[in-house]
Amino acid sequence: MPRKKTTPRKRSAKRPTRPTLAERCDKYQAYELALQSPEVDVELLQQIYKQARGRKAHHLREDFCGSAATLRAWLEQGSQFTGEGYDIDAEVLEWGRRSHFAPIGRRARRAALRHADVRQRSLRAPDIRCVFNFSYWLFLERREVLEYFRKARADLGKDGVFVVDLHGGAEVFSEQEQVTDCGDFQLVCHQTGVCPLDHTANLAFHFRFPDGSEMRDAFQYRWRIWSLPEVSDILREAGFTDIRCHWHIDEDQETRYELTRSGYNDPAWIACLAALK
Repeated sequence: MPRKKTTPRKRSAKRPTRPTLAERCDKYQAYELALQSPEVDVELLQQIYKQARGRKAHHLREDFCGSAATLRAWLEQGSQFTGEGYDIDAEVLEWGRRSHFAPIGRRARRAALRHADVRQRSLRAPDIRCVFNFSYWLFLERREVLEYFRKARADLGKDGVFVVDLHGGAEVFSEQEQVTDCGDFQLVCHQTGVCPLDHTANLAFHFRFPDGSEMRDAFQYRWRIWSLPEVSDILREAGFTDIRCHWHIDEDQETRYELTRSGYNDPAWIACLAALK
């Protein structure tokens, strides 16, 4: 018998899967939007320096600079402002060169981005040197912090000022996810594994998006939670004799830093210590 002819079934065309918002996310850009405020930081640095020295600072060194967004904002003050940025992560430095410094052309020549340990000497003695986002907490041992602070002091210019930030309060040792709305996405700060013996902890940043996707562990760290008295004591041991505390105030839709001798016993607070050479 002749075979019955059959009509072949048409294959259903698969629609291309659209990438999720998490898959399309640039993690360095998200980090900057969620965790940095370069213009505010520059204003704070100038405020601190002027209160200490009565004039503006001109040469900045930014340690653990990452993409060096703060350094770029520093250059935007004018042609007389110069700076240096130091970080051991070559990938984020290159991202910063493309994203922040290539677009400003010749002005970028006033800055040097160095793929180097923050304990290395500056190309030029800075007026002011800063380490923000609690980055020096990546030093887990006291001797490492002391070595870093000593080298920072020796490296400063004659009237140099060294600025470090830190945070504290009862919540600083909590193991939980803290969610912050950043507009187009949410930042999730997830701290785990807090050790009461040495105050080390694991910290991870996740980014959550309106489509339900999430970029987990975009950044991961093991750090040590250093207290304000500990940091002050190490700065003094490193040779700084004048240490001033600037307390973060956030009230009435206004954010500022206030020079204080006592601070406020809030469950979560942020402060900057300015150590004068």
